Amino acid sequence: MVSGDTELNLGRIRRYQHELPEWEHISKAWNLLENYSGIPPDEIEPHLRKVRDQAFAVFNYPCLGRWRFLDLYITTHPAYPELLARTKAGAVLLDAACCVGQALRQLAFDGAPQENLRGFDLRRDFIELGYDLFRDRDTFRVPFATGDALDPADKGLSGLDGTVDIIHAAAFFHLFGWDEQVRLGERLVRFFKEGIENAVVLGRQVGTPEPGGERGRYLHNEGSMQRLWDEIGERTGTRWKVRAELSEEKDTLEGGGEVVRSLIRYEVRKA
Repeated sequence: MVSGDTELNLGRIRRYQHELPEWEHISKAWNLLENYSGIPPDEIEPHLRKVRDQAFAVFNYPCLGRWRFLDLYITTHPAYPELLARTKAGAVLLDAACCVGQALRQLAFDGAPQENLRGFDLRRDFIELGYDLFRDRDTFRVPFATGDALDPADKGLSGLDGTVDIIHAAAFFHLFGWDEQVRLGERLVRFFKEGIENAVVLGRQVGTPEPGGERGRYLHNEGSMQRLWDEIGERTGTRWKVRAELSEEKDTLEGGGEVVRSLIRYEVRKA
């Protein structure tokens, strides 16, 4: 048994890591900063530290504190070649809860036309810090919106309704419980173009072999994610097919020890 203070300190350790992670987890982001942003290699690490700490001060998401936002996993998603091909052909991709817009920069660097990319986040501060991180305020022309996808009274995202073909939603659904996830899915469905046949939502988030609630959140395996999208479909008059894969990842904690996370990589296609 540990004291309340110790539990808080352990939570802080798990949320925030001072040292950069292993190279395999940041190599793509490093390459992006060097070859897209044009930042000299010897300036990248201090630049990353500065902007990361500014972002963590906005909100202490573990993906920021533990550098996970630099793991541009999207390039390894089986659907990534499709995303590039479809956006080059005119399809519009929306990055939901885009944080500092790292996935959008990777897509643009890999050839996706900026005019076919969109992003939104709850906090404008993250979008502004994205310009600082990638040093592209005058050249990155992707439109961003801000708003609360769970607040029906918030009209900040209404301009995106009926405009997109593909939605990337990573590390987003797992922040919420089941009911909120259903409402979130309903909101995402409204972003799709009317009558679109090849709509897809894809991403990666924390998962679990045994689905259920945990600290106010609901974590999924493939079966529970299908049930979620069945309910979303019933509420929106649509049908969806989920394909998902669970994997495990070890996080090494500063000071010793490891935390094993289950991750679920998924794609949800209109049936």
